[in-house]
Amino acid sequence: MDYISEGCIEFIGCRPEALTENHDNYTQLIHPEDRKLVWERIDEAIADQRTYEVIYRMVLASQEVKWVWERGHAFLSSKDQSPCLEGFVTDITIHKTVEQNLQNENQRLKSMVKTRHNFGKIIGKSDAMQQVYQTILQASASKANVIIYGESGTGKELVAQAIHEMSDRSAGQFVSVNCGAIPDNLLESEFFGYKRGAFTGANRDKPGYLDLAHGGTLFLDEIGEIDLSLQVKLLRAIEGGGYTPIGGKALCYPDMRIIAATNRNLETAVRNGRMREDFFYRIHIVPIHLPPLRKRRKDIPLLIYHFLQKYSDGGTIVTMPDEVIKMMQAHDWPGNVRELQNMVQRYLTLKRVDFIGFKNVHGERGQKEARPSLSFNATDGSLRSSSQSLMEDRVSDLNEMDFSVGLKSLMQRYEKDLIMAALKQHNGNRTRTAKFLKIGLRTLQRKLNE
Repeated sequence: MDYISEGCIEFIGCRPEALTENHDNYTQLIHPEDRKLVWERIDEAIADQRTYEVIYRMVLASQEVKWVWERGHAFLSSKDQSPCLEGFVTDITIHKTVEQNLQNENQRLKSMVKTRHNFGKIIGKSDAMQQVYQTILQASASKANVIIYGESGTGKELVAQAIHEMSDRSAGQFVSVNCGAIPDNLLESEFFGYKRGAFTGANRDKPGYLDLAHGGTLFLDEIGEIDLSLQVKLLRAIEGGGYTPIGGKALCYPDMRIIAATNRNLETAVRNGRMREDFFYRIHIVPIHLPPLRKRRKDIPLLIYHFLQKYSDGGTIVTMPDEVIKMMQAHDWPGNVRELQNMVQRYLTLKRVDFIGFKNVHGERGQKEARPSLSFNATDGSLRSSSQSLMEDRVSDLNEMDFSVGLKSLMQRYEKDLIMAALKQHNGNRTRTAKFLKIGLRTLQRKLNE
C-alpha cells in the first residue's frame, strides 16, 4: 500500500505506516467472516483489470465494528506490470443498521402472523387469510398505492386501516371516504374543499378529504363509483399536479397515500369506459384480494366466538350449540362477515338464528326453487322449517295491517319501505339501488320525489 488518505486514517484510527509498510495489517482490519468475500471480489477485478464493489464489516483499531462500502479499480503498474488497486471506502454503518432493523422487524411480524389468529382487528387463521396478512405486511413496507378487492362485508376497510397503522404514515390521519354515498354535485367540494365566499352558504373555509389526508392515508371505498370528470382531477392531484379548492387561487400539493377498495371488476370498468385507463393504473399497483366468507369456512367458529365475546353483556360469554355452528359453517353468507356479525347480535338479542338459503352440513344445496331455510330457537332448542316460519310471519303481518286505508295505500307504504331499505343497503347510491330493484334510474327518482 503506497498511499492512504488522511480521512481513511482518521476513520480507521491507526498510524499510516502500519498500513503502508505491512499490507497484511489492512487484511486484519477486515472482519474474519467477510475476508473471503472481499478477496474473491478483488482477485476477480485484478484478473479482468476492472472496477469492483463490495460491502463488508471492518474492525477498527478501537475494536468498533463498522459496515463499509468499498469501490475500487484494478490495473497493472506501468513500471513492472504488477497488480495495483485504487479506490475508496465509505462508512455505511447507519444505513446498514436501519436495513437490518427493518429486516428483523419484518421477520418478527411474519412470525407473529403465523402464530396468531388475528391481525389487528382482522379475524382469521385460514390459509387464505394468512396470504392476506403476508400481502398486508408487504404493502405496509411500501409507499405504493393499494387496491383492495372483495365482496361487500369482507372487511376491506379493516385491511386498509391495518396497512396505514403499520406504515410510516401511521402518525397521520386515516381518512375514509365512501365514494358511492357522495352526491354528484358535492364530489368536488368534498374532495378538494372550498374557500369562504366561493358560493352561497360558504361562510368559512372548508378543507377537503385531500387536505385532511395530508401526511396520512386516503381510503377511497367503492372507488368504482367515481365519475370520469373527478377521476381526471384526482389523477392530476395524485401525480403531483396539485389541485385548487373551489373559490381558491393557490395550488395545493397533497402528501398522501391512496388505498382504494371495490367490489367491482375495475378492468371491466376500464374496457366499458366507466374508468380511465391512466387512473386505473395509478391506483392498481399493489392489489389485495379478500376472500369471501364461504371460501374460508374454517374461520367461521373463530368469528362467532369473537362476536359473542364482543357483544355479550354482564361479562358472561354466551355460547352456541355445536349443531348451530355447523349450520353456520354450511351457510353461503352472501353478506360475508358483516352478515355473520349481524346474525350473532340477533342471536344474543332474540335467542334465535334464522338460516335463510340454508345448505346442509355436507355443503349440498337443495333444489334452487326450494331455497330451504331453518330457524333455531335458543330458548327451547327447536328447529323450524322455512315454510312453517314464513306462514306464521305472513299471518302475523296480516293481523297487524290496517285495511281501512285500502289496498292501494297499503301497497304504496310497502313499496316505500322496500325502496328505502334498498337505498340504505346500497349506502344511498341511487344507480345501484335502481339496478337492484330492476327499475330505471328516472323511475326511482320519480318514486323518491313522490
